[in-house]
Amino acid sequence: MFYFGYNFLKGKNIFSTSRTYYAIFDNVDQLLPSAAVQLNGFRVGVVDRIQFAPNSYKVVVRLVITEDHVKLPKNSEAHIVSDLLGTRTLQLTLGNAQKLADPGDTLISVRELGITDEIKNAIMPIKKQVESLAGSIDTVLKGFNNVFNRKTQDGLSSSFASINNSIVRLEHAIGEVDVLVTEERRKLSQIFTNLRSITENFEKNNDKLTNVFTNLDKITDDVAKSNVNKTFTELQQAIGQLNAVLAGIERGEGSLGQLAKNDSLYNNLESSSKNLSLLLEDLRLHPKRYVQFSVFGRKDKSTKN
Repeated sequence: MFYFGYNFLKGKNIFSTSRTYYAIFDNVDQLLPSAAVQLNGFRVGVVDRIQFAPNSYKVVVRLVITEDHVKLPKNSEAHIVSDLLGTRTLQLTLGNAQKLADPGDTLISVRELGITDEIKNAIMPIKKQVESLAGSIDTVLKGFNNVFNRKTQDGLSSSFASINNSIVRLEHAIGEVDVLVTEERRKLSQIFTNLRSITENFEKNNDKLTNVFTNLDKITDDVAKSNVNKTFTELQQAIGQLNAVLAGIERGEGSLGQLAKNDSLYNNLESSSKNLSLLLEDLRLHPKRYVQFSVFGRKDKSTKN
């Protein structure tokens, strides 16, 4: 009874024909003896022994298949799997080989990641990122502590006070603009009314404006068609002749040139003008002296002056 109870607790059935197989793993990940050997979720055997291989640190797992009808192909696999509670079991996956594995053969060993391993693999990158982020935050906080010293804080307080004053002034300016717009609203309305009237007049006099622009177009065409080049040529010739006359005057040629350049002619003319003035003044004062030149009658020569 003791032998029966001992093997029962180990998961062995002493009344069934059992077959022993082996699987070699680099790490059994806390797989314990008496762990269940399952096929498609059904228990078909038990892990009998776990030990190191001779002259090696690889772990040899001996498993016992207690179900008689379970036949393992040669390329069957033994997987170490874990459930949500962390319990390790040995899961068999049947191969597709035609030849069956003999008792004592070594199965293909596969160690699958458990829930803990998957969580660990998922958390480790996050942990590294959190550590890196913590270092960055610490550096940033040190930078903030260095930047936001007492002097900087006072400057920020002054800046915020200036911003507040600017906002108050802006509100005051906006209020004044609002009042101005309210006061000038009537004038703006009148301006827009005048603009509307102007546009309506343009619309009503569209035909007249068209005629005006047509006449302007015709005038420009007539000007373009006229012999403008000939006119400018004649004008240039006239300017050339005028320049020649002015050059002759500048050189003292002709009467105008002599008058402009010869001082004696000017002086003679001035002297003659003075003498003529004196003669006319004397004629006005003493007309009898010049009676022989009178046209009103002949003076008697016998009469004494």
